[in-house]
Amino acid sequence: MRRNKEQGARNKERSPGLRRLIRNSLTGVILLFLLISNYVHAHDARPVVVDIREQLPGVMQFTIRAPDTVEAGNQPTLVWPAGCQVQNSDAGIGLSSGRVLCAESLYGKTLALDYPYFNPSLATFYRYAGTDGGTLTAMLTPTSGPWEVPLEPTAGNVAREYLLLGIEHIIGGLDHLLFVLGLLVIARTLRRILWTVTGFTIAHSITLTMSALGFISIPIVPVEAAIALSILFLAHEISRDHQNSLTYRYPLIVSFSFGLLHGLGFASALGEIGLVPGEILVSLLFFNLGVEAGQIAFILAVVLLLWGLRRAFSERVAAAQVVTAQRLDLLAAYVIGIPASYWLIDRVAQFIPGF
Repeated sequence: MRRNKEQGARNKERSPGLRRLIRNSLTGVILLFLLISNYVHAHDARPVVVDIREQLPGVMQFTIRAPDTVEAGNQPTLVWPAGCQVQNSDAGIGLSSGRVLCAESLYGKTLALDYPYFNPSLATFYRYAGTDGGTLTAMLTPTSGPWEVPLEPTAGNVAREYLLLGIEHIIGGLDHLLFVLGLLVIARTLRRILWTVTGFTIAHSITLTMSALGFISIPIVPVEAAIALSILFLAHEISRDHQNSLTYRYPLIVSFSFGLLHGLGFASALGEIGLVPGEILVSLLFFNLGVEAGQIAFILAVVLLLWGLRRAFSERVAAAQVVTAQRLDLLAAYVIGIPASYWLIDRVAQFIPGF
């Protein structure tokens, strides 16, 4: 009896310090994600897409599509290899196109993008289709430099590039990752996490495939707003912590339903780049595999982080287990909900006339 009283007294002594630590951490996270929201709005994960098609031997038709975050005075232009001459071009904000005459094909040549002022940390996706029916693709980071076009197409080129493209999209898509984080918080146990993430994967694979193949078409701006709303919904459910709610009892239903929505967002990114003619199924399959690989890597990182924190603070957690669990869930709700609220307002404003 005396021992229980002493233990209770020690817990009371620790609880104020623990609550103060969590409160300060919560305040810091709120400020951090306010800054991150502005960064995410300013930084665009979409690449510049350079599409070159050889219509006749030495006659190239090209288009350059840049995200709308690139300023009007900083639109990129394509630097052609020696022996190529631009015949005509039509440049505008976010899109330029034209025709170029080259002495020979571009196999073995070097291509590069040139920005008038600076590269706004955007990747570049190149696609070159020759008259021989071969198609070459490459995804280059902002620091990769020029693209040295291979001497000939290879069977694994399209698969490798679209796999990397899928990984880059999911890692750079903070909204999708925060939704997955919310699912992990709600699912809690390993078995429920596996089922929940599997449902999300199957769902977004369905709509990604259907949209990429042209079976469904939905404007992307409302879709992105709805994605932000889905993240905000999870944050709200976590903050309420009602274990008997539909979300907590059947997280698979929630992950599958909203996964259909997130698949349309993935399809939008793929649609801006396009699928390689003659390699449509390969392009689609490996882009999807890349998304899954990035998603699994994120989940493993979160699980390892939580495991490490639990080991590091096991004694403190044991002293106030219930209080800590509730506070950490609330912390997660703020981490997820603050940027989601910002995105929702920003994206809704994009399709409200006169806003």
